[in-house]
Amino acid sequence: MKKKDPIEHERIYFPTGSTLMDLAVGGGEAIGFGMGYEAGTIVRDWGGSGATKTFKACETLAASRHKFKDKFKWVYDDTELGNTFSEDMWGFKILPENKKDRTCSKTVERWEYNITKALENVADDERLIYVLDSLEGLSSDEMEARKAERHAKYDKDAEFEDGTFGGAAAKFLSQEGMRGLSAKLAQKNSLLYVISQERDNIGAKPFQKKNRLGGGRALTFYETSRVYSRMVSEDLRNGLPYAAITEVKAEKTRHPRPRASIFVNTIYDYGVDDVGANIDFLFDLRSERGELLKRAEKVKWDTEEPMDRNDLIDFIYKNKLVKELKARTIAEWEARYAAIATHRPPKYEDE
Repeated sequence: MKKKDPIEHERIYFPTGSTLMDLAVGGGEAIGFGMGYEAGTIVRDWGGSGATKTFKACETLAASRHKFKDKFKWVYDDTELGNTFSEDMWGFKILPENKKDRTCSKTVERWEYNITKALENVADDERLIYVLDSLEGLSSDEMEARKAERHAKYDKDAEFEDGTFGGAAAKFLSQEGMRGLSAKLAQKNSLLYVISQERDNIGAKPFQKKNRLGGGRALTFYETSRVYSRMVSEDLRNGLPYAAITEVKAEKTRHPRPRASIFVNTIYDYGVDDVGANIDFLFDLRSERGELLKRAEKVKWDTEEPMDRNDLIDFIYKNKLVKELKARTIAEWEARYAAIATHRPPKYEDE
């Protein structure tokens, strides 16, 4: 009997806490892929301020911890020291309360060391997500040395001959930081989750994009999934901001359903609202700009009388229909793709 190739292993996926996100980035189990981000890969969520990128990263950690229990490990590399979410949001501490106890890489070299050590400590039956929040928060040893030299000159009221060292971090990522990392992640059933800020595309012509990715070409080459996040609307309650509606576009994936665009609902004191987003998708309750449509006032489930969207959310929870709602959402997603499937005879079949 032929021995099984030791490289072959079960495909493991990390859930995002959002059914629609799981489908958009994972592809879906119906076509032989999975739900969420596949282990052994590098993913990036980029966009402007207010696009709920940190929310989505934390939700992915919480959903993965729920799925894998005590076999799940995580590192949240808070390079900007900007994560202020409490344990009340997800029921556990994603970050130590004392900022001095947090993993906080200041340079790309220190980040490469930190993720290498984190992967070395992952057992064969464990899974790890390493969140880098954010890529733009990283400097480089070369840039830090340059800064120290400049400060020393200024202390002596001396002139400093300036130079351009903005590409030092990208250079390190390209030449050393990213090499072999994907293989290490695959060996350890782990995921690198990178949050990245959009940058102004200076000098862009009228037909070109006004924003761009940072980090150089190395990360763009090695990343398996990349999503662009943009807040498009905000739900209000009693005139106060209640939830952000973020349009998420799967710009890069490795499954046959690329560039899907979805809405992710994030309640500010709760996190990702999967039930609300699934209802919006199932009944087409949002406009292209993410605003609730008039039809949200009369939504019909399996009941004779229609309900308001918020009443339907309460109904789903009260009657323990969350799994049923998720199943219907997946079925509707599959139906929409089935409607556009190409039905042609094989191109290379024998005549």
